[in-house]
Amino acid sequence: MKKLLIIILAFFSSIGVFSQVRLSLLDGSQINLESYVFHNEEYYMDYSFLKDNGKMKNTYAYYNDIFSININGVDSIIYMPVEEGEFEIYDMQQVVYGRQYAQSDYNPWWAYVTGMVVGCGSMFIPMDATTRLVIPIAYTLGMAFVKPGESYIVKRYDDANNNDMLIYGYKNAGRKKIFKNTVIGTIGGVFLAGAIVGTLSIIDGD
Repeated sequence: MKKLLIIILAFFSSIGVFSQVRLSLLDGSQINLESYVFHNEEYYMDYSFLKDNGKMKNTYAYYNDIFSININGVDSIIYMPVEEGEFEIYDMQQVVYGRQYAQSDYNPWWAYVTGMVVGCGSMFIPMDATTRLVIPIAYTLGMAFVKPGESYIVKRYDDANNNDMLIYGYKNAGRKKIFKNTVIGTIGGVFLAGAIVGTLSIIDGD
């Protein structure tokens, strides 16, 4: 399998058209590449792409983190299960689709809001400072296990019906978004509470 993978990637490396190349990673990321170079002996690729701010970024990905590469509309799967217990190609494809859907469509804004409320509100509870900090930390850790519901996913995507792998992928990527928004909101709430206390202290001092 490794020899076959090297042959496939060597073929891609010989193609000179880079303007319509999209890389799909196992985590659901989809990246439009400006250029790329395969390093078959080390099993990784260098690539560059334009960030949202218009700046070019150069980075790399190991082959075992890549699902496929699409060149001029032709999608070629790079992922190959190597170890026992790894997803077969079709199952991994559905997992990746689910992660892609979540990354592009899922917006758990409520996690940011609730995190800010908990972070800010806990700072005004009549307890010692250490105990007040424990509350937002515990809340954030608890939210690390919260995922989008299956019914939410099935209602929005027809191909999610009876597709456990796609649902698994969506929940996996969705959970990470919920946790990220919770962390940002909670930290923002703590700093907001500090700003409020500081402002009130200045007012009282006047």
